Amino acid sequence: MWRPETRPLRIAAAALTACLAAVAPAPARTADPAFPAIDCAALWYATADFRARYALAEGSPDEARAMARAFRDAGVALTDDPEAAVDARIDKLRPIYLLLMRRYILDGNRRARDQYVRLSGLCDDFGREKALPGHRVPDR
Repeated sequence: MWRPETRPLRIAAAALTACLAAVAPAPARTADPAFPAIDCAALWYATADFRARYALAEGSPDEARAMARAFRDAGVALTDDPEAAVDARIDKLRPIYLLLMRRYILDGNRRARDQYVRLSGLCDDFGREKALPGHRVPDR
């Protein structure tokens, strides 16, 4: 029997499932020339949103937006898609990654944490490989 109070939980669970599927490895994902740049841009825009909403978040939203913009620009350079299509993909992923962060940071969900750590690691590796701002390896 359906109860109205369970609907928000079902919606959240469905969104998180979609998020986890988006981050999971799949042959089609590796064929995307803009992966992980577009996902990283969405993650950093979600980080900016999270930082703006919750006092416990470290760093400024503007710093996160700058990181997001660097990943977005890298994604645009890697694909033949128009910029509007890249922005639409980012906008579609952004609320999913915000939910992922909430589930990980606010709720302490282990699976969300694992997915966040995996994606942020991909982003860090990609950022270093492309020498994006905030990811440059310091001179020794």
